[in-house]
Amino acid sequence: MKTKYKILFAKIIYNLISIVKRNKNIRLKKNNINWELDLSEGIDLSIYIFGKFEYEIIKTISKHKLTKKPIFFDIGANIGVQTLQLSQNFKNSTVHSFEPTNFGFNKLKKNISLNKKLNKRIFANQLFLTDKKNSLPKKIYASWNLKNKRNVHKKHYGSFKTTSNSQSLKLDDYIIKNKILKIDFIKLDVDGHELDVLKSGYKFLKRNKTPIIFEVAPYLYKEHGYTHNDLINLFRELGYNFYNIVNLKKVENINQFILSIADGTSNTLVAK
Repeated sequence: MKTKYKILFAKIIYNLISIVKRNKNIRLKKNNINWELDLSEGIDLSIYIFGKFEYEIIKTISKHKLTKKPIFFDIGANIGVQTLQLSQNFKNSTVHSFEPTNFGFNKLKKNISLNKKLNKRIFANQLFLTDKKNSLPKKIYASWNLKNKRNVHKKHYGSFKTTSNSQSLKLDDYIIKNKILKIDFIKLDVDGHELDVLKSGYKFLKRNKTPIIFEVAPYLYKEHGYTHNDLINLFRELGYNFYNIVNLKKVENINQFILSIADGTSNTLVAK
């Protein structure tokens, strides 16, 4: 389903909820995780209704053999959905989260702070991971507000948020600085910045081939100056194959798979 249709459906639900619930900002506990939510935001509303968001990521990771104290990287953490779901579901894990926007990072920190049993195992970083020096974008799409109709992306309906408090850094440099020897899984969802992130962690990924679960959104690549072939070639150079997130069946023809994704939509794959 195209993102714009998902947003339209979410707007209908939000309008119905607004009739009986005047305060759109709430705190609640869902699936043993405490949240501070803004119901006018698409991701927040999903948590409010379903108690989780993109939970197939957790299910997929749980099918893999992990170390006794797994380390996860949540790149493109936004408000902290996967960060907290990973920390909650994998009890001895450590999660390193990366979110460059002020909007997302502030919400991420708040949600982490509400979970005292989890927050000691979470390291939140307001960083933009890239291989390019001094290339921090001033704004990045980070909000899917159900009331906002102006200045939104024409296909995914996201809104820009400032990165004024962020810094840029190579993934390789972060790993070296924090003396990380192994990462069990990387979740990568950065709305078109995937190529930069992977290049910035080239040395570590080439050496370790850490499994990566990532969103595939071909319509965004052109906006960032590359093609899906550039992304595929980099993954192959790093030694990766691609697998279906649902059944972990190998995708034999990755080019055909990506070309089959309709404009304005996305899919999720596992690279390992």
